[in-house]
Amino acid sequence: MSDRFDFLELDDGPVPAAKIEASAEGVPDNNAFGTLRAVEVIGEPGNEVGQFNGPTGLSVDNDGTLYVADTGNHRIQRILLNGEVQVFGGAGSGKGQMLGPTSVAVEPTGQRFFAVDYGNHRILAYRISGSSQLLNTVCRAPNSVAIDSEGALWIADALAERVVRVDESTGILMGGLDRSMGIVRPIAVACDHLKNVYVTDGTTKDVTRYTFFGQRLRALGELRRLHAPQQVAIDRLGRVYVTEQDAGRLHVFSSEGQSLAAVELPSKKLGPLNQPSGVAIGPKGEIYISDTLNHRILRFAWE
Repeated sequence: MSDRFDFLELDDGPVPAAKIEASAEGVPDNNAFGTLRAVEVIGEPGNEVGQFNGPTGLSVDNDGTLYVADTGNHRIQRILLNGEVQVFGGAGSGKGQMLGPTSVAVEPTGQRFFAVDYGNHRILAYRISGSSQLLNTVCRAPNSVAIDSEGALWIADALAERVVRVDESTGILMGGLDRSMGIVRPIAVACDHLKNVYVTDGTTKDVTRYTFFGQRLRALGELRRLHAPQQVAIDRLGRVYVTEQDAGRLHVFSSEGQSLAAVELPSKKLGPLNQPSGVAIGPKGEIYISDTLNHRILRFAWE
């Protein structure tokens, strides 16, 4: 059980994830590389503190504090392990306000985070003290943000058909990926600790791994068809976690694209996932996903 408030916890302890037998698409039995278990439910539908309306992007800092893009409530919720919740944003276009945030990325220290203010076509930088500032970037319509191992920001800019790498303080362009490298409509971006960047493309419906310098390494769809892939996260073992919105599942791959595990039905009590989108890895390897249309966050662990 977690140390969060009661309303944030599963009331019946760890629940085994449902097994998914091999199919024509090659999704393996969930036990092939260990078992993913749902161990915590965070939140419920609503607009009060600790409640969500269509949550999407997620991020976790080194202390295990969870950051949630509460899209339909136009805010970011910061949820500590002890259950304390801090709210940033609110509907609008003014300073510190946002419309439909879709992505959040926190610095490892947890002192500052960046949010994609999708409805206002901008990136906002917040300090935990509550202050905020607009990050001036070259992006036309950002929809995802990630922080790499060197502290730079990667921003997926779908309308401009590119992913840019920018200085996190100034917004100055440092590099990136564009159509010449296979980028068409990037909708999500993630980075690992080995200086690789992963891009989800809404047109090709694939997730592709690149080096920071633009070398294309591998697309997950080369071995396995993906169903409306959304956000991506990578753990320290190199396993790649992808939410597939249309399939209603969390899919786990090896760094080489081998399908390792998948979850559609966390348990009979929890019911099936409903258009999951966000995914993030915690400091102890725990996996968080935003079960978007069930208006909740689920935490999973390998056993």
